[in-house]
Amino acid sequence: MKKNSILNESADKKKNTDLELYYFGTQQCTPNESWGPGIKNQYKLHFVHSGKGYLRSNQREYIITEGQLFACYPDEIVYYRADCEEPWRYSWVAFDGLNSEFYLERAGFSKTNLVADCPNRPIIENAFNKILATEKSAANKDLSYMGYLYLILASIVDKSSKAMNYSNTKEYVKEAITYIKKNYSQPINISDISANLSLDRKYFSKIFKKELQMSPNEYLINYRLSRACELMETTTLTIAEIAATVGYDNQFSFSRVFKKYKQISPTDYRSRLKPTENS
Repeated sequence: MKKNSILNESADKKKNTDLELYYFGTQQCTPNESWGPGIKNQYKLHFVHSGKGYLRSNQREYIITEGQLFACYPDEIVYYRADCEEPWRYSWVAFDGLNSEFYLERAGFSKTNLVADCPNRPIIENAFNKILATEKSAANKDLSYMGYLYLILASIVDKSSKAMNYSNTKEYVKEAITYIKKNYSQPINISDISANLSLDRKYFSKIFKKELQMSPNEYLINYRLSRACELMETTTLTIAEIAATVGYDNQFSFSRVFKKYKQISPTDYRSRLKPTENS
């Protein structure tokens, strides 16, 4: 994909408005393709659709991966480079205005913290795509540009501020556990759980593991297996029926996971539950 940078010709260059979008674009970089060291004239926010890369500014270095955002501040020396094996594809918006730095601070950015996880990827990625798709000849293009820019910032501020709050992080995990307990019998996966919470899958996994010291996938597996053990102890359901009841589409997959985590097959586990003749 060629570099596609579009200038917003309707932007107010006086910087006396609340926020103004100057230009935007998208690019699939080639291995090791870089920018800088140099100085940006406006604030610039990038969203990484895929791949990864490296960023250096203010004597700090960052490795940035898919689903993350990184910011550049005006009048600050910055250098960034695509990875040599998995070069990134990113989109960007360049903006300025009276409240630009304030909005970035609310979103968790600063001159010494230029990278953030994208907590609500579907909304943010869609807003970037909508800006890129806006027709240059549209009568309402200036309003569309600003609307999507505000949506990007608002989504980051909303979800990032909640996630930085410990009590809200606990609430996300609590909601995830409730969802698992209600739906474990269905073929749900981590993407389903994170989507239910309107969180990016990678970001959700990070906060879940930080809170419970286990990944959400491990929690889901352990919960399903604990329910399977209960069913083997209290019902006469077959192993195949129990597997289906706890969300596995076939007995083989269930048995393989059960033995891996319990160090015993479901059949042997159940046989040990039967009383002996001398008992």
